[in-house]
Parts: sequence; structure tokens; C-alpha cells
Amino acid sequence: MKKHYIGILLALFGSLLYSTKAIFVKLAYQYDVDTITILALRMLSALPFYLLIQLIYRRRGQKITALPRHWAGLMVAAFLGYYLASFLDFWGLQFIDASVERLILFTYPTFIVIIARVWLKEPITKHQLGAIALSYIGLLWVFSPQLTEFSIDKAFLTGATAILGCAVSFALYMIMSQQLISKFGATKYTGYAMTFACCLVIGHYAATESLDHILSLEKPVYLYGFSMGIIATVIPSYMINAAINAIGASRTAIIASVGPVSTITLAYFLLDERLTWAQWTGTAFIILSVTFISLEKIKLRKKRGLS
Repeated sequence: MKKHYIGILLALFGSLLYSTKAIFVKLAYQYDVDTITILALRMLSALPFYLLIQLIYRRRGQKITALPRHWAGLMVAAFLGYYLASFLDFWGLQFIDASVERLILFTYPTFIVIIARVWLKEPITKHQLGAIALSYIGLLWVFSPQLTEFSIDKAFLTGATAILGCAVSFALYMIMSQQLISKFGATKYTGYAMTFACCLVIGHYAATESLDHILSLEKPVYLYGFSMGIIATVIPSYMINAAINAIGASRTAIIASVGPVSTITLAYFLLDERLTWAQWTGTAFIILSVTFISLEKIKLRKKRGLS
């Protein structure tokens, strides 16, 4: 029982910390800085901590049962979840509000259900289909202020499309991770995947930008980049994985529903962002649908005797 409550607290605080990421990105964009530079600052700040944690766990001598194909899968998952998804996310935030970004990104569990049906042939229940439909109706409500007759603001469309791409990419990462974590262990899997993703981002920056550029940024940008790397990346990544280990992925996803509300609240006070009543309606639809999908997964697992 104690482990259960600790898992709930880890999921809660991990989700709250994750919700700060979009805020830090939007604050950094107030200065003359581009997407890959912000992303590189995030990963440069996070990488030393991931390496240190891996070193600590390596000394414990825990055995890894992964085969070469599992290592290849880990690298693909890292590319999808923390390189491609992160780049699309940061790029999209140039065009849309942080609160809207968080709502779009929060639909990723619906993509997990759809991809699992196509890829893994997992059945979709009628209740899940209803929840997915409710989620996308919610997205339309969120988009409604940008819709005029049958057209949509091009900048908003670009940002929303990028964030939707991020959600799909992250859903693929989550599906692959479910198959791979048991081969590495949750802590080591997180460390290896994030280290590889950090190297990809840093390599991207090195190939496209000069070292002088990252050394000549304004001081607040470094602060936001470091905060992103530690507060919104390293700490929550381990907290969420520990929560999944303690209470399961579906229960963790339910608690993560606080994320969009947290981002919306922070965006209200720090970025002066405001949602319309229609967008608040969409927010409720999206959170309810994702919570229902997670509850449905718990029910299905209990029927199969898995939890």
C-alpha cells in the first residue's frame, strides 16, 4: 500500500514538472533564439545527469538481458520520443500558445490505442472508440477560435500540425518502450534512451550551428535551457518511470491529467495566455476522454488477470 501511495505522488509531481516545459520554451522564445538552440541547451543540461545516474547504476552490476535487436529498438524509440517528438514540439510552440500545445499533446494516448490496433492488432472497444471521438471533438473546440468559416490561421495550423506529429511520435515511443523496458530495467532504459536522444540533438546542433552562437545567447535563455533540462526533463523522466513501475502506466496516465491544467494555469500567470469558453469545453472533453481510455485499459488488464 505504501508503494502505491508513493507511486501516486511520483506521478503527480512528475506530471507537474513536465508541464513546465512548454512555459520555459515560450519564455526562451521571447529572445532571439531558434528551435534547435533551445533544444540543444535542454539536452546539454540534461546529459551530464543521465550519464552520472547510469554510472551509479552500472556499479551496482545489475544484469541486462537485452539483445542487439533490443538495443536497436531502444535507439529507434529514443529517436522518436525525445529527438523527433521534441523537435516538433519546440518548433510548434513558435506558432501556438503553451496551453493549446499541452492540450494537443495530451491526446497521445488516443494515438497509442489506434497505433496498437494497427501495429499490434490489439482490439479497440466501443468505449475506447467513443473516448477517442470525444477527444477529437475536444480538439475541434480548442481549435475553434482559429477557425473562420472554412479556413484556419496558417501559423496556427503549422504549429498544431507539428504538435500533432509530436503526439504521434511520442505514442510510438511509448508503445516501443512497453516492449523494451523489461529488457533493460526502467531506470537504465530511461538513461540509455535519453543519452542517445541527447547525442542526436547535440549532433544536429553541431552540424547546423556554430559554437559561437550558443556561447553568445542572452543570460535568461541559459537559465530557461538549464531549467528545462533539469526541472522539466531529468527529474520528471525518472519520477514518471518510477510511478509506472509502482502503479502501472494506465493509472499514471490518469494522474497525468493534472498536466494540461497545470500548464494552462502557469501560462495564465507567466505568459498572459487566455482560453476562451469553447477551449475550456475542449479541455474538459480531452481530459475526460484520456482518463476514460486509461480506466478502460485498467479494466481490460484486470479481465486478463494482468493487474
